Amino acid sequence: MLYRGRMKIIPILVPYAGDVARWGAARGPAAIMQGGLADALRQRGHAVAEPLEIVFPRERRTRDPVTNLGVIASMVSDAVAAAIGEGKMPLVLEGNCTQAVGPTGGVSRACGGAGIVWYDAHGDMHTLRTTSTGLLGGMPYAVCLGWEFADWREAAGLTSPVRPEAAALIGASDLDVEEEAALSAHTIARLDADAMGMDAAERTTALLAGRAAAAPGWYVHLDLDVAGTEELPGAMTPAPHWPPRAALVRRWEPRAGRCRCGAWGSRHTIRRATRNGAGRGWRSIWRWRRWVAGEAAARHKSSVAPVCCAHPAGG
Repeated sequence: MLYRGRMKIIPILVPYAGDVARWGAARGPAAIMQGGLADALRQRGHAVAEPLEIVFPRERRTRDPVTNLGVIASMVSDAVAAAIGEGKMPLVLEGNCTQAVGPTGGVSRACGGAGIVWYDAHGDMHTLRTTSTGLLGGMPYAVCLGWEFADWREAAGLTSPVRPEAAALIGASDLDVEEEAALSAHTIARLDADAMGMDAAERTTALLAGRAAAAPGWYVHLDLDVAGTEELPGAMTPAPHWPPRAALVRRWEPRAGRCRCGAWGSRHTIRRATRNGAGRGWRSIWRWRRWVAGEAAARHKSSVAPVCCAHPAGG
């Protein structure tokens, strides 16, 4: 499925921070929609379907958070795969980064495999052997790469892990030493925040150009903390530094481009889901959607899917 110009967009809301609903970060997806994201997309000529909200049935909840996350991921995967199959662009708003596993699985199922472009101030590459906090929100990229929790990954329909050759981490500024070691040991593409100047778009395009054929479908994940506290007020896990705002905005705006089937993910990490924070968040989501589509993926024949993740808490 090739997305060109005006799109049919379906917002998929995943109102869970980990497996917890109706608290803190879990309120982010609704706040983003209330901030006017759908209206902004329609004003630009896109058709926006009624949001689809993922609801985790009480009767399927267990006392194991990873099992619960697998159930949620399976539901998100179903929704993303169905949207791509119908020719729609899935825009997934997530409570936190733990929900990125589901969209990746949905892309893999719909496209025959998945790659990941992960925009984040953090790596989210910890495993049980490397974490010092036990925070599951610091592990979802590792899960997608097959380094931890195979049951969670497989529940999402990601039968084969994402290969390092089909993975990128962009905008990081707060990596633990264990994550640095993992990046050094694998062929994951990398462009850190301190290397992103006014030529960030060109450098990103160059970084990803050789990897376009490494996967038939791509999940683009966006954690808005990569843009810093000015774009993302009230962050619980604020970046220690970030690319210059002028450089980001300049490169977000211009080139909408083309992208094929896949999924986007964007994270909005605010302590409280206020309209002010949500409004800034959806505007950033829009700028990033255009920039990434135009600069990082559009010029290649690989598939990219739009999933967006919004969350108001750490992880």
